[in-house]
Amino acid sequence: MFNQAIVRVGIRYGVLCGLVSIVLVAAIYFMGYNPFGDIGRLTYVPIPIFIVLAIRYYKRYNEAELSFGKGARVGLSVAFYNALTAAMLVFLFIHLVGPEILQNHIAEMKALLDETREEQIQIIGEESFDNVYNALGSLTPSMQAADFFLWRLIVGSLFSVVAAVFYRK
Repeated sequence: MFNQAIVRVGIRYGVLCGLVSIVLVAAIYFMGYNPFGDIGRLTYVPIPIFIVLAIRYYKRYNEAELSFGKGARVGLSVAFYNALTAAMLVFLFIHLVGPEILQNHIAEMKALLDETREEQIQIIGEESFDNVYNALGSLTPSMQAADFFLWRLIVGSLFSVVAAVFYRK
């Protein structure tokens, strides 16, 4: 049931991936861009790389006849520890840099919503649009970290399934 080797590989590669992701966030920020906006999607690049490396490592050194289930568990373990590490480090990064990083992100998102107002109202309705627009003003570092965690977990889970299919016996 509980395989310590899977957890060890997941922690090793997940934490390394989280560290690489936060270095990318910091680099994007210090280059003058919004690391939580569209260019911030570059921070998702390490996720599939580290998932593939972790499954390959597990297959090579722990279990040569890797099943889909174990491959998926290794990938999900990496995705979880990556999301957890990156979210904690983003929370700390926001507090270290200061509130201006979050305020810049809020201003950019409001400008984007203003540009696409008509299309958004057609899709979700005016009341929902107003709720989303007003909710942006109350964005906190913990909410941003939770969003970072959730999206990294979703992306990592998708890549885990794909990599597990590729590496199964």
